Amino acid sequence: MESIFDPTYIVCDLETTGLSPYNNRITEIAMIRIQNGEITKEYKSLVNPGQHIPQFITKLTGIANADVFKKPPFGKLAEEIMDFLNPDTDAESEVIFVGHNVGFDYKFLQHSFQRAGMKFEMKTLCTCKLANRLLKRLKSKSLSNVASHLGIKIKRQHRAYDDTLATAQIFQHFLGILSDKYEYENVNEVIKFQNSKIYGGENLSPALKRTGISLKELPRKPGVYFMKSRDGEILYIGKAKDIRERVSGYFRHNSEFPVKLRKLLRNIDSLEYEVTNSELSALILESKMIKQHKPRFNSALKRYRYHPFLKIDVQNDYPKVEKVYEIENDGAYYYGPFRSGMTVNNLLKDIDEEFKLRKCENKKIKASKEHSTCMYYEIGRCNAPCNFTQSRSEYENEVQKVHNFITESEKNSVQKLYEFKMQEYSENMDYESAAFVRDRLKDIRKVMSYQKVITSAINGKKLIIKCENDSGREYFFIHNGKLAITYSVTGNEDSTDKEDLLNELFESTEYLFFSISKFVKHKFNPSELDEIKVISNWLALNKDKNSVLEINDNHSIKDVMNFLIK
Repeated sequence: MESIFDPTYIVCDLETTGLSPYNNRITEIAMIRIQNGEITKEYKSLVNPGQHIPQFITKLTGIANADVFKKPPFGKLAEEIMDFLNPDTDAESEVIFVGHNVGFDYKFLQHSFQRAGMKFEMKTLCTCKLANRLLKRLKSKSLSNVASHLGIKIKRQHRAYDDTLATAQIFQHFLGILSDKYEYENVNEVIKFQNSKIYGGENLSPALKRTGISLKELPRKPGVYFMKSRDGEILYIGKAKDIRERVSGYFRHNSEFPVKLRKLLRNIDSLEYEVTNSELSALILESKMIKQHKPRFNSALKRYRYHPFLKIDVQNDYPKVEKVYEIENDGAYYYGPFRSGMTVNNLLKDIDEEFKLRKCENKKIKASKEHSTCMYYEIGRCNAPCNFTQSRSEYENEVQKVHNFITESEKNSVQKLYEFKMQEYSENMDYESAAFVRDRLKDIRKVMSYQKVITSAINGKKLIIKCENDSGREYFFIHNGKLAITYSVTGNEDSTDKEDLLNELFESTEYLFFSISKFVKHKFNPSELDEIKVISNWLALNKDKNSVLEINDNHSIKDVMNFLIK
């Protein structure tokens, strides 16, 4: 599926001798390359402008005439700057130029390249324009103000590299919002969005006027919303952490929304909602309602979840390793979720080079001596378990080595491999490559610090999930993968009342006090399987942020009670 993370983004900031791209010149340039949502390469250089730097510019930027006197002019840097702007990517991958007030930097570069006898044309995205639409309540959309609002520190303001780094971090934050909240599928939709008309105050969007929805009356709570047509047909069902904020997003910029979304908005006549006690409750209810009502716009506007996992399908005879975005209740090993798709891509590449797991496209294989060996066997990349050249037990040992490579931190692990690579790059003064490997290593360490592997999703486990919310807590009691019961305790109840309520709850959840082995495995129906998938993915993405107790036979009633009331 196409994603706004697919293009390569070049974030740029310039310092100049003045405001005119015709009369003034560049004194400093910095660029950062973003691929798969992650910073992958950097470029920075002072530039001899060939003209005097005014005193007020020096005071603003700290760049004096003496600093650039022996630096190369733009003409000598033009080729390497152009090479950075046009990286080797897939033929179909776009490269987008990004900046804060991007028109300023773009015009200066365009005229500078023109003077060097080169042509410069790229699509542009402006983080200032995006801030106007994504951070409506923020009064000033200056780079320093947006960075401060998002908790991003700028070491030296009005220096090209520091401003570029802040812009890149702001842009990464905005990419997440545009994907998760606004559900944009490609960069052209985002380019239209940045130039869209902003609705607000008395200037209401046409769709909002037609439906008569009062945004101020919508609750600022998690829940599920239902968009309906004039004849009462449910057109779309969505979940929200904040119903008012989520629904308001549809009516702020709908003049430039994607075609599918604009079509939905043209057909909406009314909106209903159901408040839940947590985001997890909203996710479960959303999934249930979509299955029940099958709204026609839900498949057309399917959300893209950019949280990759590494999967080894150990439930099959000859497992293979792959990148996936969701957990299934299929008995496979799942590792993740990783912050960056690039981390998973590099892990797959390293596994491919270090180990001889099969690379064939077949999901499953049935070994037979009649099978002929493939190209991967001929080049020494696979030991051909498909025709018994490699035994099943030998192949299983190779799978175990891959598992250890991912999860361990000592000898023969990916963490040790990346530590060695990082040190090697640093010793060779290739600091950009060292920083790239460092980020991959941090991603892997973070994942492995709170889980070694997610196996069989939540099937075969007894869990209690504790979700905090503004009004209290919500508990989810799960047995053998099945959501047995949900229970809410409001913040108004004192500790004694809470204990009484929880003791009462225990009487109806006897499974908590029995050995797991005493229970017969539950046979799931399609609805329950979908519920398991929702909970499993939520757990994987939130386990390090929320309270989860996995109950084993050693836990006492007191242990469980302490977890619930703590």
